Amino acid sequence: MGDSGSSKRMWCSVPEKFQLHGAMLALQFGYAGFHVVSRAALNMGVSKLVFPVYRNIIALLLLLPFAYFLEKKERPAMTVNFLGQFFVLALVGITANQGFYLLGLENTSPTFASAIQNSVPAITFLMAAILRQLIN
Repeated sequence: MGDSGSSKRMWCSVPEKFQLHGAMLALQFGYAGFHVVSRAALNMGVSKLVFPVYRNIIALLLLLPFAYFLEKKERPAMTVNFLGQFFVLALVGITANQGFYLLGLENTSPTFASAIQNSVPAITFLMAAILRQLIN
């Protein structure tokens, strides 16, 4: 009935290492395309305040069916406390991040935005290391 030897399933004949590299490559191309589309939208006169709203609404519409149907039985009940926390997190985290990104993109090029985006994990690591030394 089930395979007793291996708990991993292979979705296709491509090895997992190459699947991961392909996924990362596709993600980077997606980000590069987003930088170019964002710059074109800014050049056409789209407001820096309205653009993140459009982006978040489109993301909501694309991800909502997956979140609803795939995690229907696993997610906790929605309470007012959860909704409030989600709102504050979205406002401070995602919307502020996108606003600052668009402000920077207006003054630079999509190429520079793509290059700087890859340095975010390194800067985060350095900030964490410095703050850990200050706290201890």
